[in-house]
Amino acid sequence: MDMRTSRLAIIAVIAVTAVVLPCVANAAGFEITPFAGYTWGGQFSDSMTNANLNVKETNNYGIMLDINQDPQSQIELYFSNQSTQLHASQGVFTGHPLFNLDIQYYHIGGTYSPSDPGKIRGFLAGSLGATHMVPQGPGLDSLTKFSLSLGGGVKLYVTDHIGFRLEGRWFGTLFDGSGSAFCANGACAINVQGSLFSQFVANAGLIIAF
Repeated sequence: MDMRTSRLAIIAVIAVTAVVLPCVANAAGFEITPFAGYTWGGQFSDSMTNANLNVKETNNYGIMLDINQDPQSQIELYFSNQSTQLHASQGVFTGHPLFNLDIQYYHIGGTYSPSDPGKIRGFLAGSLGATHMVPQGPGLDSLTKFSLSLGGGVKLYVTDHIGFRLEGRWFGTLFDGSGSAFCANGACAINVQGSLFSQFVANAGLIIAF
């Protein structure tokens, strides 16, 4: 995916967000959920060196906005950030971080609860959007790709306006199968081989309902 396509990914997410946010004012209700969690997984295969480059598992944080559509479904805006490191799993630099890396997800999707509304509600979640990767090495370019997520969890309501949300999600970021990533001055840190970058997250958040 080239720079033009990456920019289109960000523009698409911003455009959809601009359309959805005004719905909050007219919605029957909505929820804001700041959360913290933990992220596992994430691996690149370098086609030039045949080395596997692994993302270190670390904490993440973010916020979700859920807009009620009916008693069982919501439109959801999702943002998260993981500050981590990229490590080589083999070779001379095994175990040493190549550079620090921020991985951010900007998604829109929805949740569906198959059960009737109550104090305890199980739900399924799915979303589409962009993964924005920001390397911290000198002059390295950021990277933006299309991504999707699937997951589920449970909401536990203490009152009509306060509750807790526990969930697990899989995020899949789509690559073109090959190409360079994290470049600076014509030199690139990785020559990616493969079409899917996968991560798994577990989140816990405080629901504030209106």
